[in-house]
Amino acid sequence: RLVIDPASHVAARVMEWRQALRDRIGVFQEAYQMPGITLFSAELPPEYAGPLADAITRGSSGFAPFPMNLGGLAHTEDKRSIHMDVLEKGMVAALRQRVVDHVQTNRRIKKLGVSIVERPVLTIASGLKADQFNSAWAMLAAQSFTAQQRVSDVVLMKRELDRTSIDEHVRTFPLDAVH
Repeated sequence: RLVIDPASHVAARVMEWRQALRDRIGVFQEAYQMPGITLFSAELPPEYAGPLADAITRGSSGFAPFPMNLGGLAHTEDKRSIHMDVLEKGMVAALRQRVVDHVQTNRRIKKLGVSIVERPVLTIASGLKADQFNSAWAMLAAQSFTAQQRVSDVVLMKRELDRTSIDEHVRTFPLDAVH
Protein backbone atom coordinates (compact mmCIF):
# COMPACT_ATOMS: atom_id res chain seq x y z
CA ARG A 1 0.00 0.00 0.00
CA LEU A 2 1.19 3.49 -0.75
CA VAL A 3 -0.22 5.84 1.87
CA ILE A 4 -0.14 9.35 3.20
CA ASP A 5 0.75 8.94 6.85
CA PRO A 6 -1.57 10.80 9.20
CA ALA A 7 0.05 13.07 11.78
CA SER A 8 1.18 11.12 14.87
CA HIS A 9 -1.67 12.38 17.10
CA VAL A 10 -4.21 11.37 14.41
CA ALA A 11 -2.64 7.92 14.00
CA ALA A 12 -2.70 7.44 17.79
CA ARG A 13 -6.41 8.32 17.93
CA VAL A 14 -7.24 5.95 15.05
CA MET A 15 -5.32 3.14 16.77
CA GLU A 16 -7.25 3.81 20.02
CA TRP A 17 -10.54 3.61 18.11
CA ARG A 18 -9.49 0.41 16.35
CA GLN A 19 -8.47 -1.22 19.63
CA ALA A 20 -11.81 -0.27 21.18
CA LEU A 21 -13.62 -1.57 18.08
CA ARG A 22 -11.73 -4.90 18.16
CA ASP A 23 -12.78 -5.30 21.79
CA ARG A 24 -16.38 -4.48 20.90
CA ILE A 25 -17.02 -6.01 17.44
CA GLY A 26 -14.12 -8.40 16.76
CA VAL A 27 -11.74 -8.36 13.81
CA PHE A 28 -12.37 -6.16 10.77
CA GLN A 29 -10.32 -5.34 7.69
CA GLU A 30 -8.06 -2.61 9.18
CA ALA A 31 -7.96 -4.06 12.70
CA TYR A 32 -4.19 -4.60 12.55
CA GLN A 33 -3.14 -2.11 9.85
CA MET A 34 -1.22 1.08 10.48
CA PRO A 35 -3.47 4.08 9.77
CA GLY A 36 -2.91 5.70 6.40
CA ILE A 37 -4.75 7.42 3.58
CA THR A 38 -4.32 4.80 0.89
CA LEU A 39 -3.44 6.06 -2.59
CA PHE A 40 -3.14 2.61 -4.14
CA SER A 41 -2.46 -0.99 -3.26
CA ALA A 42 -0.93 -3.85 -5.21
CA GLU A 43 -0.14 -7.50 -4.64
CA LEU A 44 3.36 -7.85 -6.04
CA PRO A 45 6.09 -10.48 -5.65
CA PRO A 46 9.23 -9.32 -3.74
CA GLU A 47 11.29 -8.90 -6.92
CA TYR A 48 9.09 -5.93 -7.89
CA ALA A 49 10.14 -3.89 -4.83
CA GLY A 50 12.96 -2.08 -6.64
CA PRO A 51 11.04 -1.09 -9.80
CA LEU A 52 8.05 -0.06 -7.65
CA ALA A 53 10.24 2.14 -5.41
CA ASP A 54 11.91 3.73 -8.47
CA ALA A 55 8.51 4.57 -9.98
CA ILE A 56 7.21 6.04 -6.69
CA THR A 57 10.40 8.14 -6.42
CA ARG A 58 9.83 9.55 -9.91
CA GLY A 59 6.15 10.21 -9.18
CA SER A 60 6.64 11.90 -5.81
CA SER A 61 9.55 14.10 -6.85
CA GLY A 62 8.23 17.17 -8.57
CA PHE A 63 5.08 17.24 -6.43
CA ALA A 64 5.07 20.07 -3.88
CA PRO A 65 4.19 19.39 -0.21
CA PHE A 66 0.70 20.63 0.70
CA PRO A 67 -1.58 21.22 3.71
CA MET A 68 -4.33 18.68 4.37
CA ASN A 69 -7.35 18.77 6.65
CA LEU A 70 -9.15 15.74 8.01
CA GLY A 71 -12.83 16.24 8.74
CA GLY A 72 -15.13 14.48 11.15
CA LEU A 73 -16.15 10.84 11.16
CA ALA A 74 -18.45 9.59 8.41
CA HIS A 75 -19.53 6.29 6.90
CA THR A 76 -20.18 4.96 3.43
CA GLU A 77 -23.73 4.73 2.10
CA ASP A 78 -23.70 0.94 2.31
CA LYS A 79 -22.76 1.20 6.02
CA ARG A 80 -19.79 -1.15 5.65
CA SER A 81 -17.03 1.39 6.30
CA ILE A 82 -16.29 4.20 8.80
CA HIS A 83 -13.68 6.85 8.00
CA MET A 84 -12.39 10.38 8.49
CA ASP A 85 -12.90 12.54 5.42
CA VAL A 86 -9.98 14.19 3.60
CA LEU A 87 -11.00 17.72 2.63
CA GLU A 88 -8.26 18.29 -0.02
CA LYS A 89 -9.53 15.54 -2.33
CA GLY A 90 -8.21 17.30 -5.46
CA MET A 91 -4.63 17.59 -4.17
CA VAL A 92 -4.59 13.99 -2.94
CA ALA A 93 -6.10 12.77 -6.24
CA ALA A 94 -3.48 14.70 -8.23
CA LEU A 95 -0.66 13.20 -6.15
CA ARG A 96 -2.14 9.69 -6.47
CA GLN A 97 -2.55 10.03 -10.23
CA ARG A 98 0.99 11.32 -10.73
CA VAL A 99 2.51 8.41 -8.78
CA VAL A 100 0.21 5.79 -10.35
CA ASP A 101 1.06 7.06 -13.85
CA HIS A 102 4.74 6.45 -13.10
CA VAL A 103 4.08 3.05 -11.49
CA GLN A 104 2.00 1.88 -14.44
CA THR A 105 4.79 2.65 -16.93
CA ASN A 106 6.20 -0.70 -15.72
CA ARG A 107 4.17 -3.09 -17.87
CA ARG A 108 4.67 -6.06 -15.55
CA ILE A 109 3.43 -4.12 -12.50
CA LYS A 110 0.52 -2.77 -14.55
CA LYS A 111 -0.35 -6.32 -15.67
CA LEU A 112 -0.30 -7.65 -12.09
CA GLY A 113 -2.62 -4.81 -11.14
CA VAL A 114 -2.64 -1.64 -9.13
CA SER A 115 -5.83 -1.01 -7.13
CA ILE A 116 -6.40 2.71 -7.11
CA VAL A 117 -8.34 4.19 -4.21
CA GLU A 118 -10.55 6.82 -5.85
CA ARG A 119 -11.84 8.52 -2.72
CA PRO A 120 -9.16 9.67 -0.28
CA VAL A 121 -10.23 8.89 3.29
CA LEU A 122 -8.55 7.80 6.49
CA THR A 123 -10.35 4.50 7.07
CA ILE A 124 -11.13 3.55 10.66
CA ALA A 125 -12.85 0.24 9.83
CA SER A 126 -14.20 -1.39 6.68
CA GLY A 127 -15.71 -4.66 5.52
CA LEU A 128 -18.17 -4.42 8.39
CA LYS A 129 -21.24 -6.64 8.63
CA ALA A 130 -24.52 -4.92 9.55
CA ASP A 131 -24.36 -5.75 13.28
CA GLN A 132 -20.66 -4.77 13.45
CA PHE A 133 -21.43 -1.45 11.75
CA ASN A 134 -24.35 -0.65 14.05
CA SER A 135 -22.26 -1.33 17.15
CA ALA A 136 -19.19 0.52 15.79
CA TRP A 137 -21.20 3.55 14.66
CA ALA A 138 -22.99 3.71 18.03
CA MET A 139 -19.56 3.95 19.65
CA LEU A 140 -17.92 6.39 17.20
CA ALA A 141 -20.75 8.62 15.89
CA ALA A 142 -20.52 11.05 18.81
CA GLN A 143 -16.74 11.46 18.41
CA SER A 144 -15.72 14.91 17.23
CA PHE A 145 -12.24 14.98 15.73
CA THR A 146 -10.62 17.10 13.06
CA ALA A 147 -6.97 17.62 12.24
CA GLN A 148 -4.66 19.63 10.03
CA GLN A 149 -1.27 18.50 8.81
CA ARG A 150 1.30 19.09 6.11
CA VAL A 151 1.78 16.31 3.58
CA SER A 152 5.48 16.20 2.75
CA ASP A 153 5.93 12.52 1.86
CA VAL A 154 4.24 9.25 0.97
CA VAL A 155 4.97 5.91 2.62
CA LEU A 156 5.16 2.44 1.14
CA MET A 157 3.91 -0.30 3.47
CA LYS A 158 3.85 -4.05 3.00
CA ARG A 159 2.17 -6.90 4.81
CA GLU A 160 1.37 -10.55 4.42
CA LEU A 161 -2.00 -11.36 2.88
CA ASP A 162 -3.57 -12.23 6.21
CA ARG A 163 -6.19 -10.27 8.15
CA THR A 164 -4.09 -10.24 11.32
CA SER A 165 -0.67 -9.49 9.81
CA ILE A 166 0.98 -6.24 10.84
CA ASP A 167 2.07 -3.57 8.35
CA GLU A 168 5.77 -3.21 7.78
CA HIS A 169 7.30 0.14 6.76
CA VAL A 170 9.22 -0.26 3.51
CA ARG A 171 10.29 3.26 2.60
CA THR A 172 9.32 6.92 2.87
CA PHE A 173 9.37 9.01 -0.31
CA PRO A 174 9.65 12.79 0.16
CA LEU A 175 7.52 15.10 -1.94
CA ASP A 176 9.83 17.53 -3.61
CA ALA A 177 8.90 20.49 -5.77
CA VAL A 178 11.74 20.42 -8.28
CA HIS A 179 12.55 23.95 -9.36
